[in-house]
Amino acid sequence: MSVPYGIVIGGLGGYVDEYLSPLLVSAGYQVQIADGAAALFDTLSRQTELALIDLPGETHLDQLAALRNQYTGALVVFGPRHDRLVVAAFAHGADDYIVRPFRADELMARIRAQLRRRQRYQPPPFSIGPFVFDMAARTIAYEGRPLDLDLPSFTLLCVLADAPYRTFTPEELLSQVWGRKYAHDLPLLEKTYQTLRRQITGEQAANVLVGDPQCGLALLPS
Repeated sequence: MSVPYGIVIGGLGGYVDEYLSPLLVSAGYQVQIADGAAALFDTLSRQTELALIDLPGETHLDQLAALRNQYTGALVVFGPRHDRLVVAAFAHGADDYIVRPFRADELMARIRAQLRRRQRYQPPPFSIGPFVFDMAARTIAYEGRPLDLDLPSFTLLCVLADAPYRTFTPEELLSQVWGRKYAHDLPLLEKTYQTLRRQITGEQAANVLVGDPQCGLALLPS
């Protein structure tokens, strides 16, 4: 089962396009709202493949550059019709710039285009122990059986797959999977860990997801 893409809606000023959330949810995306620049930086995580960001004007370009340095997903900016600002936004890391006012169908088309572009650069399917990761299809199989994953579970396995055999601390996993504002939310990691454990069974189960959410987790034993 393919895992939906995660999108965050935020603003570098005092405005957030929250009205877009129902539109994106109805299209099958998982949506988070970040109200204000500080909340936006704290919310960014590996769960979000695309960020929709309000850029009020040139005074916020430094924040846009800082956002680009922290965030590896697609960065789509909304802003006024201002030629110099459009050029500067791309120079500071935006992947696309949408001039207000815009049409909903245009926005959805541009989102799909950005996600297709990211999909093309994903690696071919690869195996790690009993797992097969297909990042382009957004699926993970275990012992030949596709796992039924939600977005946090999928992201957690992807983070662990970045460095098999290495034990990630709970704070590392929480920050990467959910964002730094959740860096100490151990019950959140425990819940996702238990969700995965219910699906990862069989002869090899003891040799995957090594460790525990309180002390740290690794995908395979070292």
